[in-house]
Amino acid sequence: MTAEEPAGPPSSGSSRSGSGLWFEQLAESYRFDAELATILTQYRYAADGITLTAAPDRRLPAEAVDAPTPGLEAVFDPAASLVFVCYDDRSHKMVNPVETALLTALTDAVATAEPATSRTDGGAATPLGEAPPAAAAHDAGGEPAGMAPHSDVEMGVVTPHNAQRGALETALPPAVPADTVEKYQGGERDVIAVSGTVSDPEFGRREERFILNPRRLLVAISRARFLTIVVCSTALFEIAPRDAERLADGPVWARLFTDAVGRDADPAWAGSLGEFVDTNGPDATAHADVPVQVYPSTIGSGGGEQ
Repeated sequence: MTAEEPAGPPSSGSSRSGSGLWFEQLAESYRFDAELATILTQYRYAADGITLTAAPDRRLPAEAVDAPTPGLEAVFDPAASLVFVCYDDRSHKMVNPVETALLTALTDAVATAEPATSRTDGGAATPLGEAPPAAAAHDAGGEPAGMAPHSDVEMGVVTPHNAQRGALETALPPAVPADTVEKYQGGERDVIAVSGTVSDPEFGRREERFILNPRRLLVAISRARFLTIVVCSTALFEIAPRDAERLADGPVWARLFTDAVGRDADPAWAGSLGEFVDTNGPDATAHADVPVQVYPSTIGSGGGEQ
């Protein structure tokens, strides 16, 4: 039995979901590592009796990260390939300056390189990152596939809203493209940050077919080779679909968090946005008191939802 893997443009065996996203019938990925495969299995595929397999666990080279604050250090701790950066705010809709400040700090901490292609979809006509076995896991030099020895890394940001994409394009360095879920299909980066954007729960409920679509979230979190960082408001964890057709999906953001981190988890770091970032930019200054928490995945240590 095989899984519906988020894919790029259509190919043999692919199908389009009702949301317009293409899914390829695959059970093995050479893009993300075994830890993320376990999380994705629990999040979506286990109910169908499917277990994803993937490349061996792999981490960013330590020299690729310069984290100037304890909060950023907690994000880039090499023990996890999926990390949540959560904050307590309930006031933003399609543009979120809190997330812009957090994402600016995250991208500043990574030694980023210009991507091999300027297109976030990778410019490929085949499903994302599903290389033949010979190309999987490591290159000829023994380094993880897609990573030159001790090099800078390719990073990107996925957001559900074009308005937030525009704000991020202004704030982030040119080497870090920000784009929507649809545009990132068929593309991958060493590090992907997912911007949940919406922190107003009532607004989130009004656009539940968009923000609460589990396939959209699945595509977003599966774009990274090494590290996925989910930046979102804790308000998203409260929102469950009211549409009868989607009730079974439940609160999809909370479910992903629980699958990765576990119930009643303690953060690896907690403080204010001002303590998390290492900048005095306008977004960081205006929202310096917003509480922020960092939660790395605990799958590799036997945690997460079992």
